[in-house]
Amino acid sequence: RTPDDSRFDQQWGLNNTGQISGGTPGADINAPEAWDLHRGSEDVVVAVIDSGIDHDHLDLIDNMWVNTAELNGKRNRDDDGNGFVDDVYGYDFANGDGDPMDDNNHGTHVAGIIAAVANNAIGVAGGAPGVKIMPLKITNANGAAYLHNAIFALIDALIYGADISNHSYGTYS
Repeated sequence: RTPDDSRFDQQWGLNNTGQISGGTPGADINAPEAWDLHRGSEDVVVAVIDSGIDHDHLDLIDNMWVNTAELNGKRNRDDDGNGFVDDVYGYDFANGDGDPMDDNNHGTHVAGIIAAVANNAIGVAGGAPGVKIMPLKITNANGAAYLHNAIFALIDALIYGADISNHSYGTYS
């Protein structure tokens, strides 16, 4: 199950063949062997609480969680009644709007590590390329965040039904 992604050979943490100078073959998580057993289920949703996610990214778009009530609803209206307008892909707590587009790149990077589409001949492969990712943005473009936004995002992830939440942001506040 070794994928054909163009940069998979650089992902030594997933499959280390000694490709990095001084690298130790086998010092990895044995991803191809694990993928022979399971690649993750689209029924599993991972909330990425971070700087947002580029939901148009070619290696992520097919694995984005989608709030179907908002996707199929009316623009500028809270169609699912959760208090957030047009939160199709999650929510931006840093700017208070329904578009958690990444303006810092950290959340997109994290989402790729988790669930980049595998075997699409571009980019990288995620560790669990079959799961859905839900962006919940709490940092601004400079990486600054407020603790209350992280708490609100975690509560929102639970309300939306996320199974797992990833927190790898850092901030002075």
